[in-house]
Amino acid sequence: MTSDTPFPSLQGKTVLVTGAGSGIGAALARRLGEIGAAVICSARTEARIEAVADEITQSGGTARAVAADGTDSGQMDALADAIQDAFGGLDIAYLNAGANSQKGTIADSDPAEWRRGFDQNMLPVLLGLRACAPLMRRRGGGRIIYTGSAMAHYPAERNSSYCAGKAAARMVARTAAIELADDQITVNEFIPGPVRTEQALRFYTPEDTASPFNNPSEWVKEPEDVVDTMLFMAAFPGAGPNSQIFSLARR
Repeated sequence: MTSDTPFPSLQGKTVLVTGAGSGIGAALARRLGEIGAAVICSARTEARIEAVADEITQSGGTARAVAADGTDSGQMDALADAIQDAFGGLDIAYLNAGANSQKGTIADSDPAEWRRGFDQNMLPVLLGLRACAPLMRRRGGGRIIYTGSAMAHYPAERNSSYCAGKAAARMVARTAAIELADDQITVNEFIPGPVRTEQALRFYTPEDTASPFNNPSEWVKEPEDVVDTMLFMAAFPGAGPNSQIFSLARR
């Protein structure tokens, strides 16, 4: 933990990071630990988040691993209970969980698999908002930042479930931004653009002309390249922006 952090307002804050087992979530959790936040690392795979939490604590930070599936309402309620019991509330939440697991044309897709792909990107935001809002009210307000996608507003071949899920998540979040404003809780979207993560590269091929990783005008990043923008979004003084999109994509 460093004492000369450029984000002093985040020191001592209680922060939830979902999807914290790898990629952007893991890089963000580690950075939060370095600057002195108490970090709740959450994801489906317990071993991964325990490894990230151990890294933070061994470096002198504060972290707790709580396994939860972002698409399961019971598990997300249990996550909220664990945060309340351990920290008495929540200041900041990064709803980073999501996946692009279903590929195929609409005509040839299996409806159940399509729905699963949709739910993997909409439900973590919906259920995350439900879990976090009561915890933030106890602190007198808070900041919720969710990881969105530029693909929420344009179609992409063989990606309809992902695009639709991200678009639905955006509308859920923007509605919540209105509903929670009087509680001093803001909700904003972060779009990282193409980042080299296990999840993002799962279906990647060099021949895919539609892939942003093959777009010469794009900025292809590592997870560590995007986390300071995410911290910046939580560190605004005063009320800060609400229902806004902060994008590092070049599309």
